[in-house]
Amino acid sequence: MAKSKPRVSNTRAARRAASPVDRSLDAAPRVEEEVERPSVLAERRSSGIQKKQAQKKLSRAQRLRQQKGMDRAEAVLDQLQIKKAKSLTRGKVVKARSAEWEDLNKKAQAFAALQQNDEDEDDDDDENDAMKEDTAPTKPKQNPFASASNDMVEDPATVDEDDQIT
Repeated sequence: MAKSKPRVSNTRAARRAASPVDRSLDAAPRVEEEVERPSVLAERRSSGIQKKQAQKKLSRAQRLRQQKGMDRAEAVLDQLQIKKAKSLTRGKVVKARSAEWEDLNKKAQAFAALQQNDEDEDDDDDENDAMKEDTAPTKPKQNPFASASNDMVEDPATVDEDDQIT
């Protein structure tokens, strides 16, 4: 029988195998992590800050194209500012209108509460009056000619200036 070869530790698997951790490292205190400063360590090339380079003289067409682009940009900015201003004024109008409605609703609720109180008081008075008199209240007579003459008179606010003959 042939002798077996001694095992060689230079194999790929042996090199990749994890070595046992030294016990002195377990007892040692951990090293604090250093804070990296990306502002210092970042590459300068990709930072977007570059030395201003001397530009070639633009041709007439290029210069006109660039000027036209600048004019358009100004026009667009002006339009946007106008739109923003209009939007703000519309918002103010809407808020004012909603505030008016809130005030009107508060007044209506207060008026309804007052009417409810008045009706409650009137109901109490009606019960007392019913015991005193059994006759129904009579309506005051109105003159039919007086109301017809009032209908003929127009409100001066509804008369248009163009309709008046001078």
